[in-house]
Amino acid sequence: MQPLSIYLSNSTNVFYNLALEEHLVTASHEDILLFYINTDAVVIGKHQNPWKEVDLSPINDNLDTHTVARRLSGGGTVFHDLGNINFSFIRNKDTDFVNFREHIEPISAALLALGIPNSISPRNDIFVNEHKVSGNAEHVNSKAKRILHHGTLLYDSNIIKLNGSIKPKKALPIKTHAVDSVRSPVMNMRDLTDLGDTPAFLEQVVSELKKHLEVTSTESIHPESNLTVQALVTEKYTSWDWNFGHTPQFTFTSANGSVLKVRKGKVIEAENNHLIGLPFSEIVT
Repeated sequence: MQPLSIYLSNSTNVFYNLALEEHLVTASHEDILLFYINTDAVVIGKHQNPWKEVDLSPINDNLDTHTVARRLSGGGTVFHDLGNINFSFIRNKDTDFVNFREHIEPISAALLALGIPNSISPRNDIFVNEHKVSGNAEHVNSKAKRILHHGTLLYDSNIIKLNGSIKPKKALPIKTHAVDSVRSPVMNMRDLTDLGDTPAFLEQVVSELKKHLEVTSTESIHPESNLTVQALVTEKYTSWDWNFGHTPQFTFTSANGSVLKVRKGKVIEAENNHLIGLPFSEIVT
């Protein structure tokens, strides 16, 4: 692996950090390892259906629901909170674009050095004691010859919230070719090896990675003060059209047996013409 810079985001906003990843893929030409920690959010893969993957029922008396964010890469749904660390390798590549192990192995080695025995699964996840602690996904920008490989590190996450957020309370009768998540039992690494709070653990992970990678610099990055990132957040990452409307086409069968066809998150075919054009989120709530 070529020398790289380590960036530590000072934002805990999921939309800013996802937009930062895209910005670094498209606007930067350096090899980067980015770390960030988000407040509570459910992050779905680029080709997933949020109505199949997320508990969208109200979570409090104000009728608020889980924050849903769609990322640039494929793969399954994950839960972010302040006990979860996200890492992103953003690199130039001419060949061998999709090579998960190249990026997972240094992370695995760093965890092992910190006293956390682990293994890499055939699906390119990191497991500890038969529990998943890291899911990984990739995005390739073939035009720019840049790749984004990112993953999670469950260190001190709220497992109850995690398990309660990443699937609906009641499965909806949806037929789709959207990517389904593959569920695995999860655990926090802190339950096995307590290395302090999450920021302290991140600091130790970075220190160990410097022994396995050639790191040219380590610095903080401020996505919320970057105008390009701000524009991406407003125009894309917080938009309904991206987080819900980007869902692959699907059909839904209602309780009375009528079938709706939904494209870009809105009904395009229905027996009841009054439903055509409505966002699917208005029909199932």
